[in-house]
Amino acid sequence: MLRFSALSSIPSELIVDEVDLYNSAHSIVTTGHDVDGRLLPFLYSRFTRNPPLYAIASYASSLIFGKTAFGLRLPAVLFGLLSIALLYAIALELTGYQRIALLAALMMAIAPIFIQFSRVAWEPASELPFLLGGIYLLVRGRPMWAALLLGLTAYTYMAGWFYALVLAGPLLILYARRSRGRAIASAVLWFVVSIPALWMWFFEPATSGRALHMATFGNGVSPESLRTFALNYLAHFRWSYLVTTGDPQSGLTWRYLNGFGAFYWWLVPLAVLGVLVAFRYVRSRALALWVWWWLAAYPLGGALTNDGAPNAPRTLAGAPVFCLLAAMGLQWLLGASRARQRIVGWAFAAAATLSLAWFSWVYFTQFVHRNSNAWDSGTRAMFAALIAHRERFDRVCFAVLPAWYDTDSYARFYLDDDGLDVIDNVGDPRCSLPRTMLAVDQHHVVQRDGFEPIATIRDVDGSLFAYISGRR
Repeated sequence: MLRFSALSSIPSELIVDEVDLYNSAHSIVTTGHDVDGRLLPFLYSRFTRNPPLYAIASYASSLIFGKTAFGLRLPAVLFGLLSIALLYAIALELTGYQRIALLAALMMAIAPIFIQFSRVAWEPASELPFLLGGIYLLVRGRPMWAALLLGLTAYTYMAGWFYALVLAGPLLILYARRSRGRAIASAVLWFVVSIPALWMWFFEPATSGRALHMATFGNGVSPESLRTFALNYLAHFRWSYLVTTGDPQSGLTWRYLNGFGAFYWWLVPLAVLGVLVAFRYVRSRALALWVWWWLAAYPLGGALTNDGAPNAPRTLAGAPVFCLLAAMGLQWLLGASRARQRIVGWAFAAAATLSLAWFSWVYFTQFVHRNSNAWDSGTRAMFAALIAHRERFDRVCFAVLPAWYDTDSYARFYLDDDGLDVIDNVGDPRCSLPRTMLAVDQHHVVQRDGFEPIATIRDVDGSLFAYISGRR
């Protein structure tokens, strides 16, 4: 229920990151090319190109459940549930303890960061199933199937290929001790599957340009860039980010972790304890060291980029290790004594229940009000009003600040090529002609002869989002 409940309204709106993926998938299916007239392995957006896997899933879901927030976000829910099962399987394979596996899965099921990214129709939602699936198959000794999933990880999220290489690469090297030939063949398969994505990453101008622009070492290694890397790295271990507020003012978490941390207060100390006792439970010293490496690699996606830290989506691939380690820490606390198990078990159950109740209250009643512009609240209602009056008009002109990112993306999604001419500039001479609607916010109010009020749109907080007027 944590992932399904109020899926259409929390977060409050489909934002441009979500609708861009749908727009591209719809365009490719119906026209044979992307919205920019090209057909490439990654999909068009205004500032870069995005991996396509979530777009495929969301478009398929929309054919069944409609072009709605629920339809587009449902695959995120399913990917999130699959990730929980895969972490269970990894933990069981690493330790052989079913209780550790169950605890790791439970912690992932209720951790705020995983709930949030299981409710957003955006690329990070698709990253973990492929990454964790590849890791599980490598731990099980199935390198060829693992290579296929790890190669596909490059088509999930921009950080996917990197975390696949950093986390699964060492496991493939460990497997090479048993069968060097199969390890080499698996590495080749992995690379071949990844080639189109890697070409986009390093050679397609829009994608590589965006990556270089935000890279911490984009201008080379220097004392300043090393300092930035260190500060960004450590930011992901702040108590405020991990537990209390999510650090919405200092990083790129204002949209995702705003008012709550990535985990609960009790999970982080348990994970620290898990670091200390990992060698007791992981079935080999090499794999225990690999679990430590997973923790060390966790912040790299946010540390190697420099446009805000901490960064929740770019480090999502590293976050499951906290649940794995915390489960081992709790296993140690439970011990062998039945009396101790009873005391610790009840304490854990109480802490987890109270934490989950608190988070559910914050998320389902407060989250969308902490920053209504974070999810462009009001956009859907504005376009609904425009659609209701479109038969009487030829064009609509916009000047709405929350939609600055890409008005065309929203217009393409909501208006669905219905014949209205969309102009993202109220100063255009055509915006004074008859049969014109204006949609403006309080910063762009214009008084023009012949224009009559049509609707006043408010966001989820009741604040003014847009005035709509028209000249017939």
